[in-house]
Amino acid sequence: MIPCEAYLFRHAQTQWNLEKRFQGQQDSPLSELGKLQSKKMSEILKVINPEIVVTSTLDRTKETARIALEAWGQEREILEMEELKESAFGPWEGMMIDDVKRDFPEEFNSHRTTPHLFEMEGVERYEDIQKRGLEGLKKIAQSYPGKRVVVVTHGLLLLCVLAGIRNIPLSLVREKITIPDNTEYVRVDWLVDD
Repeated sequence: MIPCEAYLFRHAQTQWNLEKRFQGQQDSPLSELGKLQSKKMSEILKVINPEIVVTSTLDRTKETARIALEAWGQEREILEMEELKESAFGPWEGMMIDDVKRDFPEEFNSHRTTPHLFEMEGVERYEDIQKRGLEGLKKIAQSYPGKRVVVVTHGLLLLCVLAGIRNIPLSLVREKITIPDNTEYVRVDWLVDD
């Protein structure tokens, strides 16, 4: 089978990124910088020349892709995948990061220092994020062998799937991998066996 050439992008900066809030599966609009990042992303798309663009179902990824494609001057259908959504952060969604640190000190510390053990009601476990994200990427690779695919997704999902792709245990994920900056990407050549 021919590998799928996937370019995994993190969405552009949102208002909540700027305000240092947890977003999770809620949405906030792209910030002015986020809109500029999306336009600049078009320069990378021009080099990659993707045949397929896939986003999560959240608006910030779709808007990032839409603006980038528009600035590039090319039309591509934007496919959406539920599996590529950001982690559910439950009660943390919409909260300032400093408020989460204050109100949930043990849970926040575990989320950052022992991600493989982290569990909190309403907040998705790293293992579940990784499984869901890898299933989504596997579907893309199976559906588009030999194609160049741009995937626009989310920071924590990228952290988890990159750990899986690189065989890094989730216990070490925060030490070994850095969450990509907004509109930063990682290339993955993915060969799927049936």
